[in-house]
Amino acid sequence: MINYILKRILLIFPTIFGISIIIFIIIKMAPGDPTAFKMGSQQTGLASDQNLAKQVVEQTREIYGLDKPVLLNFKVFMYESDWDDVRQFLVTNPDQNSREWDDALEPLKQADDVAVPFLVDQLINQDLTEVEQRAILEVLTLKQKLSITPEMTLAASRSYVNKWYYGETDSSGVFQPGDESNYQFSTLKKITMILTDAQYPRWLGRMIRLDFGNSIKDNRPVWEHFKETVPVSLIFTLTSFIIAYLVAIPLGIYSATHQYTLGDKVTTVILFILYSLPNFWVATMAIVFFGGGDFLDWFPVSGLHSVGSEHMGRGGYLLDMLHHIILPLIIWTYGSFSALSRYMRGSMLEVIRQDYIRTARAKGLSEKIVVYKHALRNSLIPIITMLANLLPLAISGSIIIESIFSIPGIGQLAFNAVLYRDYPIIMAVSTLSAILTLAGILISDILYALVDPRITFEGNR
Repeated sequence: MINYILKRILLIFPTIFGISIIIFIIIKMAPGDPTAFKMGSQQTGLASDQNLAKQVVEQTREIYGLDKPVLLNFKVFMYESDWDDVRQFLVTNPDQNSREWDDALEPLKQADDVAVPFLVDQLINQDLTEVEQRAILEVLTLKQKLSITPEMTLAASRSYVNKWYYGETDSSGVFQPGDESNYQFSTLKKITMILTDAQYPRWLGRMIRLDFGNSIKDNRPVWEHFKETVPVSLIFTLTSFIIAYLVAIPLGIYSATHQYTLGDKVTTVILFILYSLPNFWVATMAIVFFGGGDFLDWFPVSGLHSVGSEHMGRGGYLLDMLHHIILPLIIWTYGSFSALSRYMRGSMLEVIRQDYIRTARAKGLSEKIVVYKHALRNSLIPIITMLANLLPLAISGSIIIESIFSIPGIGQLAFNAVLYRDYPIIMAVSTLSAILTLAGILISDILYALVDPRITFEGNR
């Protein structure tokens, strides 16, 4: 058993690695640019100065690592051929303010520091057209943060780059070296950069350290968002599961031991109706009927607390919170215990028809002992399987219910992150959900052996 658990734990790591690649690729394939959402009205305000707008956008992309290739950075070896492609593009597309211009220069920007010696040499020593010089100056200005303004002439800009890179002799006759020595990269360093200087390797390294970075939307650490939203979702998720299991297991046992009775038929019909009702519709009807809509005004339907609840004292504060969570908690729970009770009923029916149950009855054991001591343990295996979903659901929350009732949980956080292309939050929620799913499956396998002694993992040695 211990060997099996150790093997399963070790298998979690390559599994998480594969899942992380899939998550990352899917997110990157989604349309939309998070930088555009981040800039918003700022870009509108900067429309009069395209150069300044490009600098702000580039700095934003650089902060969140969006200026690098997705998986591997082969651009550190390809900048010369990329420059040839740019020159061919500039022959027919000289508009510096066009989207196509920015896309054409992107490969040179992704090479970053490695391409600087080559670009400086082209600018200073080669006979380039005016538009080609402006293209190189834009790349160097944006990536190296040079103080080159649109008002500077090409000659002044080239002179600035020459002094910045190669150095100059000051007024006292002392040579002041430039930054040339900072841009020398060995072949080994470039190979290393292929594997590390890209979006996925950077994110994977942070993920291993459980550092998910900052939100693109508000620049706050992702963990701060989690600290605010996860406890809220846990209140509903854990309470819902406890209630669902406390109701579903006895109800499933009753239906199985009283098969085809009036009580079994009535509960079956009611539970199938509840399971069939979509929670968003039930939530809307609950608000209309019980939340001050057209009928009763029994429950608040927004948030977790009333205005001024912090002044009610601890008891009043908790009662106010309970008053707010009753309605969404009921809607959160009804579908779960409907399904669980049917699974419990089917599993119990299958077990009580086994030969060893008939043998136990033939020995004269009471029906309670037969059901609760012999049949119940083996009937719990499907329920334990569903229990594996408890951990990931605890982190994922419920997007629909949290949105309808304005509950600041992690489900609503994840939904808003998708709308705003907030990659750090999306990847953090997805990764933690995957980790908790694997942990839940492992816990379920261990519980199988505890519930049913016939199950053993010794055959895996």
